[in-house]
Amino acid sequence: MSAELQCVVQGADILGEVPLWCSRSRKLWWIDVRRPAIQSYDPATGKHTAVRLAAEMLVGSIALRDAGGLLLATNSGFYTYDPEQTEAPRALMNPELDKPQHRLNDGKCDRRGRFWVGSMKDGVRVPEGNLYRFDPDHSCHFQFGGIHVPNSLSWSPDDRTMYFADTHLQLIWAYDYDIDAGAISNRRVFKDWTGTPAKPDGSTMDADGCLWNAMVGTGQVVRLTPAGKIDRVIQLPVTNATCPAFGGDDLGTLYVTTHSQRLSPEQAANEPYAGALFALDAGVKGLPEPRFKG
Repeated sequence: MSAELQCVVQGADILGEVPLWCSRSRKLWWIDVRRPAIQSYDPATGKHTAVRLAAEMLVGSIALRDAGGLLLATNSGFYTYDPEQTEAPRALMNPELDKPQHRLNDGKCDRRGRFWVGSMKDGVRVPEGNLYRFDPDHSCHFQFGGIHVPNSLSWSPDDRTMYFADTHLQLIWAYDYDIDAGAISNRRVFKDWTGTPAKPDGSTMDADGCLWNAMVGTGQVVRLTPAGKIDRVIQLPVTNATCPAFGGDDLGTLYVTTHSQRLSPEQAANEPYAGALFALDAGVKGLPEPRFKG
């Protein structure tokens, strides 16, 4: 492990995902999809907490809520939940009630407080997933289908470009984004990894307008310029990096989640940090995490 890279939580997540920095709690929040659990890390104290959820509730992504607590995107729809309180998750709605084998996966809020999220057929790589926009009034709007594994939702600092990936296809697309209407158009390929071992998973945006993407299969985090060119590569001591996020009071620390699922016994023995949370000073700043307004 390089001097700049630290393992801050060696939690052996089965599928660690979607880290988010909360400026109110001054903690990093993330999930283990498969355990399932909502987790937090306090860099001031080094304390790690994990709140276990019902085994049947697979949380694919979370968002900070403006009203407090979290929005959960799960295999049974959307919920509100505060992991620091005793109440159970409260159901809002399920856009795929007729698809019991589906679950919601990667999701992020835009800067108007709308939550964008993709669905997938769990455990099977078939093009049956959909992209939705979930609004603060709890209305849900279908965008398009044909998705295998949705990931990488992020927006440029000027809100004019949205990024989205299908991990299975090894493609990240860029879309024109109308922040007022919450509408996408003009899809084009932003980065193509087909024919390589690398598969784009979760992403985050830095203040310079560059997209940081975590790569499943190579254990790398890559920084992509607005032109889609790689200008930095960080190698983790694991095979599967899943999602980056900027955190800390100055948004200057890059956190990266990883997963340990589907490793052979030999791979697991050679990767003691699989499923860990990593941190490093990336030399750039991130952007504040938008909150869901509903």
